[in-house]
Amino acid sequence: MKTYSASLLADTKCILGEGIQWNTRTARVYWTDIFGDALWSCDENGKDLKKRALPTGLCAFAFTDQRVLAAFTDGLYWLDLDTTERELIKAYQPESSTSRMNDGGLDRQGRFLVGGIDEDDMKPTTPVWSVSPDGIATVIERVGCANSIVFSPDGRTMYFADTASTPIFAFDYNPDTGQLSNKRLFVDSQIGKPDGSTVDAAGALWNTRFGGGCAQRFLPNGTEDSRVALPVPNVTCCCLGGQQMDRLFITTARLAMTEDELAATPSAGGLFYCDLPVSGLEHGTYRTSK
Repeated sequence: MKTYSASLLADTKCILGEGIQWNTRTARVYWTDIFGDALWSCDENGKDLKKRALPTGLCAFAFTDQRVLAAFTDGLYWLDLDTTERELIKAYQPESSTSRMNDGGLDRQGRFLVGGIDEDDMKPTTPVWSVSPDGIATVIERVGCANSIVFSPDGRTMYFADTASTPIFAFDYNPDTGQLSNKRLFVDSQIGKPDGSTVDAAGALWNTRFGGGCAQRFLPNGTEDSRVALPVPNVTCCCLGGQQMDRLFITTARLAMTEDELAATPSAGGLFYCDLPVSGLEHGTYRTSK
């Protein structure tokens, strides 16, 4: 197994960095600080660092040609990045005071799949939605903390983790209908808990490990092939990008760390990177028409 080391790219000290993605159109990497109510971006070398203040916590998002489809803590919205004005599409479990939206990702057809978290000890109470011009459908129920929603290069396998436990699962995914079937165990690593993921051009899954201080690469058969080590414990999400699509960008969090832990790892919450001998796939955009 190969082991690489990540370096700090931007010392942003996010409370909960998440949702990272490379935008090929703007040649920038974007990520959110959920509890910092901010959207960050920079170029592939960490230059031109920008922080956009938001009205509340942004959890996951997808670009379109004009607006951003944005999963905020309280629901799904259209977001205007210039004005930060929001237009509500659908509230997320408004009857619950402990649940919010969490991880989300695009399938290869441009649907946005997004799930939530119950912050009362990750009780299995939240759904995963599939969002498309056809509407919003629930595709998974009774989730404690949705994570790792990514797709194989051919779009026929969806990966998913409930961070209330340690396994990552794979589903057969119908690209035409967006329906899931044949849930099965993909991998069960005991290094921290599974958080956000990305899939590279070879079909391998890169999964970040909250509390585990690393990102792990798993081949399509579930074998761990390589690992990127970080100098901070709470590793939250990753994407491949840059001009050559071979730079792994990795978000981290300061959440739930003590003052002594933060003093020992002052770069916690920063954006890290690692150049790798693999290539990524374009993140894509949300499909706005049928």
